[in-house]
Amino acid sequence: MEYIKVFTDAYEYKEIMDREKAHASGEWHEVFHCWLLSYCGGDSYVYVQWRSPSKKDYPGLYDITAAGHLEAEESVSDGVREVKEEIGLDIPYENLEKIAVLDTWIGIDREFAHEHVYVCSHSLSQFSLQKEEVEEMDRIRWEDFKALFQGHKDEVNSARGRVLKENDFVPHGNAYYPRLIHAVEKFLETEG
Repeated sequence: MEYIKVFTDAYEYKEIMDREKAHASGEWHEVFHCWLLSYCGGDSYVYVQWRSPSKKDYPGLYDITAAGHLEAEESVSDGVREVKEEIGLDIPYENLEKIAVLDTWIGIDREFAHEHVYVCSHSLSQFSLQKEEVEEMDRIRWEDFKALFQGHKDEVNSARGRVLKENDFVPHGNAYYPRLIHAVEKFLETEG
């Protein structure tokens, strides 16, 4: 059994609860998100994972570079283990940039997502993937990713030559993608 901390909708700690029970009863809980970014030829890129077709939730959809639930005994910084587990990168938490905490929900799955970015220069073949979780990694030009979720484009091309539409991505709810884009844009402004 896996236990997680649950919170009020105002992000005040309530108690520790079994993860399945927390999901079934619509309790707010914490997750860790890490988006990898890279720069090439004057453009910014975002890495996305293609979820394994054997995943219980949202199989075969594109999603956050690496993400997962924070267990009851974990702090936000412990969430960096998800990056190592899912895509094989051992990154110290101090090297990540925390850009936001976003409240998101899909149905009764309610999450406080601790959003992080990390700038890297990895090629798509350099990731060591946990195949039960991640089928493969892909990369999208940041301006295209942004245009897709701001409604300016209906489809974008990935580095692997795939044509992706908004419905090819996990739907995170509560205007997640526009709020994420705003936070990443602020980060990119400070980087530039």
